[in-house]
Amino acid sequence: MIYKEISDCKKILPTKGRLLALDVGTKKIGVAICDETQTIATPKLIIKRQSNLKDFATLLSIIQENPVIAIIFGFPIKMDGSENLMSDFVLKFVKNFEDFLQNLSIKNIVLVVFDERLSSFKARDFVNKSMKKSAKKDYDDISASLILEHFLNDLRQS
Repeated sequence: MIYKEISDCKKILPTKGRLLALDVGTKKIGVAICDETQTIATPKLIIKRQSNLKDFATLLSIIQENPVIAIIFGFPIKMDGSENLMSDFVLKFVKNFEDFLQNLSIKNIVLVVFDERLSSFKARDFVNKSMKKSAKKDYDDISASLILEHFLNDLRQS
């Protein structure tokens, strides 16, 4: 089951355990993870997209290395709250990933789509302000950590 409401997540998610956040794009997937206490969101890596199967295998290895209890997928929506083509793309990715996990009999990981409005812009702004202009850096992992940070804050507040 894929969750969209923070109130539902509050009911089912333990207060301890690592959460993974993904900023899924057509070319890259930003990955972030939090600590066991769900306090600190940390950028982890950027996966260069190859195919769903290869990307899912990479994500599975991350899940196996880190005892993840939930995966938070950044859900891109317009500023007015309506969905767009990228929303459809991400939702399809999440459903395919859910099927992938179920085929492996992995059913104990909660999947959540979470509003990611402006996370990429904030991440790019952070990178531009904190790095030298000559140092080019992708920011998808930072975007994923911002998504995770916002999710954790909302989870604590609801």
